[in-house]
Amino acid sequence: MLGAADGVDQRPVVVISHALWQSRFGSDPAAVGRAIRLNAGVFTVVGVAPEGFQGSMRGLRVDAWVPVEAFALSTGDTGALTERGSRGLLLLGRLTPDVSLEAARARFEVVASQLLAAYPDTWRDLSGRGRTVSVLPERESRVLPELGGLVVGFMALLSAAVALVLLICCANVANLLIARASARTREIGIRHSLGAGRARLVRQLMTESALLALLGGGAGALISFGATNLLLRIQLPFPLPVAIDVDTDLRVFGFAMAVALGTAVAFGLAPALHASRVDTSTALKEGAVDLTRRRPFRLRNALVTAQVAVSLVLLVGASLFLRSLQHASTVDPGFDPDNVVVASFDLATQGYTEAQSRAFYAELTERAASLPGVLGVTLARNVPLSGDGGRRGIGVEGYEPRPGEDMEFHFNMVGPGYFDVMRVPLASGRAFAESDREGAAQVAVVNESFARRFWPGEDATGKRLSQFGVGSIEIVGVARDGKYETLAEAPRPYVFRPFLQDYEEMTLHVRAADDGASLIPLLRREIRALDEQLPILSIAEMESEMAFATLPQRVAAALLGACSVFALLLAAVGLYGVVAYAVSARTREIGIRMALGASRASVVRLVLGTSMRLVAWGAAFGLVLSLIGGRAIGSFLGGVSAVDPIAVLAGPLVLAASALVASYLPARRAARVDPMDALRQE
Repeated sequence: MLGAADGVDQRPVVVISHALWQSRFGSDPAAVGRAIRLNAGVFTVVGVAPEGFQGSMRGLRVDAWVPVEAFALSTGDTGALTERGSRGLLLLGRLTPDVSLEAARARFEVVASQLLAAYPDTWRDLSGRGRTVSVLPERESRVLPELGGLVVGFMALLSAAVALVLLICCANVANLLIARASARTREIGIRHSLGAGRARLVRQLMTESALLALLGGGAGALISFGATNLLLRIQLPFPLPVAIDVDTDLRVFGFAMAVALGTAVAFGLAPALHASRVDTSTALKEGAVDLTRRRPFRLRNALVTAQVAVSLVLLVGASLFLRSLQHASTVDPGFDPDNVVVASFDLATQGYTEAQSRAFYAELTERAASLPGVLGVTLARNVPLSGDGGRRGIGVEGYEPRPGEDMEFHFNMVGPGYFDVMRVPLASGRAFAESDREGAAQVAVVNESFARRFWPGEDATGKRLSQFGVGSIEIVGVARDGKYETLAEAPRPYVFRPFLQDYEEMTLHVRAADDGASLIPLLRREIRALDEQLPILSIAEMESEMAFATLPQRVAAALLGACSVFALLLAAVGLYGVVAYAVSARTREIGIRMALGASRASVVRLVLGTSMRLVAWGAAFGLVLSLIGGRAIGSFLGGVSAVDPIAVLAGPLVLAASALVASYLPARRAARVDPMDALRQE
């Protein structure tokens, strides 16, 4: 394990993950003590983490842990440990048994106030108030704060979708149990006449339901063991390495069995009570009877109605997310990503100084510009809509912020030609030029939202900003508003600064004449020619990098789409079963109708009318539930209303079509009944 003295000498140490030990060292015990290269530094392996350990943050893949003192050597970030405004590190600690969490919070409140008194200029948040120290239990800090809402929302959506599918499955099973109990009316009547009480009959039927539930739950749990391998192969367009823990263990198996037993009790009890409520003399005389015919709101029909309603909720939800994706493809992001290739790399971790990095970028842009089919080359710190981003505190000269007003704005460092290469139109002023470099007057370009906020009705060019460490900055241009973080975001103030005046790690942007993908191998070759050891973090067409912007909608659409298709099939099967059973129970009646002159078409209409009435009731309830549920997922829809007419209408139409097919098959069979055979039935 890492100690307090590790990382302070010339031989920093590292603990590697169990997965890295297996994949790169072949599980060789001799790996401990070996020297390995991490970015620009050489580290000595002193240990291997336990299998499955991923640190305090869940969902992020970690391959190595280094002492915090060696952080700058491994990341190239020299200010993380020395700058008081740095917010990139978390403090972990274990409280002694006699110290409560509330006591620790009180103590850190004192520490925060002491830091404010000692550093009144730097120990303040964006609103000017003194910073606070948040003390959380470990279980509440396992997800990055910026990802907390996305993770919680996704898990809630997943749980709701699975629960709805489970309800449909249970309704199907309950219907089958009722049908089976109806067929066993004579048997139940005999048992009752021989002295079996109602409680004993219910217990017997519940035992059968529990056995079915356990068998089904066990089979499902076994299938899930294999299905987890498929989940692990899914690659999400996420800016950080994601490690999804979907391992199944005894806890998961136990939970599955508990849910199976719970559903057996919840959905097996009603059929058991229904079947045990039988008149003995009638049952012995007539045998199997239809306990629900002519009673449309009895249990069987209510279960079918519920199935249809739940299926419609999932269908409408999937339609809403598909409409959201369709809407995203029509949103103008404020730039043109077509045929743009972006390439990113981390020079600081490879030991590049600022001067060396600037020289690397200059030569790389020159080489890229000389490639065939290239229309333009530029640099930018962030790729819009890719998950990159950052904010900086910026003042506006002549403007006095209101108490608590947020004066930290999203920004991007860009190179000369950025607005031309990205085809971002300027509303006024000019773009950055080669002359906007070190030693020249500090300049910036703001977007229209920034200009409207501070100079409504005026031209912002010539106005001045202020930034800590930079001084006064002149606004030389106003760019049209665009989308920077998400496609659904409202217009927000944004600031562009020239890379030649304010150095940052940059991403190469290359616009091709037609096919951007054909440039990727050429760019890779040029990067390798400059530094064959430099790791290329990513090199891809910009549209694929922007896939992160629609990740929530695409994941939700895939999830709800799969669940809704499964639910639709289950509802169709359930409806088919109910209609088929009703037809078999009414065979004699249908024969009499046909013997009296009823045509086959009228029999089909009779059966379809009965089933479609159930579908209509279910669709009505489902639409109401869909409108309620749409409000809950409104934040994920990205510009699409929860009552979008196309999505709301598409669900019922698909449901009606599938229900019509499921009902027509037994209806057609009913129309083919031979009246003489039907009349001879008991």
